Amino acid sequence: PQGVPCAGGHHCCPRGSHCSADGESCITSPGTGGSHMAPGAVPCPDGQSECPDNATCCVTASGAWGCCPMPQASCCADKVHCCPHATVCDLAHGRCLSPAGDVPLGTPFPAWKRQPPVPAVALHQVLCPDGRSVCPDGATCCQLPSAQYGCCPLQNAVCCSDRQHCCPQGTACDLERSTCTSSGGWARPLASLPKARDVKCDEETSCPDGSTCCRLSSGAWGCCPLEEVMGC
Repeated sequence: PQGVPCAGGHHCCPRGSHCSADGESCITSPGTGGSHMAPGAVPCPDGQSECPDNATCCVTASGAWGCCPMPQASCCADKVHCCPHATVCDLAHGRCLSPAGDVPLGTPFPAWKRQPPVPAVALHQVLCPDGRSVCPDGATCCQLPSAQYGCCPLQNAVCCSDRQHCCPQGTACDLERSTCTSSGGWARPLASLPKARDVKCDEETSCPDGSTCCRLSSGAWGCCPLEEVMGC
């Protein structure tokens, strides 16, 4: 699926979240305005605490926020108890008063702090010389025997002449010994080239398998390194 990047066209978010107003973080709950609440949470007035859905925030005697386990509840003046909606706290008798009948006072439980936002993922890609295949950021495009492109998992790598292996920058391919050698005598095994698998953005542009095409602010395509990205 094709996603839409965050504001500025430089970040994207995974499915089930959306971009914050500044485009720098991903919000896992429905809604807007940069709030980072758990799904169905009730925000407390301090802007940092929250309660479960169908609960009510009540300030406690310590000054912290608590959660009365009733929607739209009445917070009692003692900052220890609460009562159902449309009832009155009777602290002297330990009851919640209403025309329909009295019920015992309720007791809030501690609220929890909101979870910090999930950082948005930067959009990066390495476009291969064919203009269609792409490799992940930090990889190098190397041509395969089929004339398609593979992704060497090394940055600015040396593509070996057999079109099946690659070596780190500043080394040379020694195909007879299956090693990468350097002028200082250092050697390491050759790296294999996995094929650059495509996720089609349009007829001309593709992204690596396991990523999502995202339209950048420039109008060009970028590759978000997440599957099933949700539009922001």
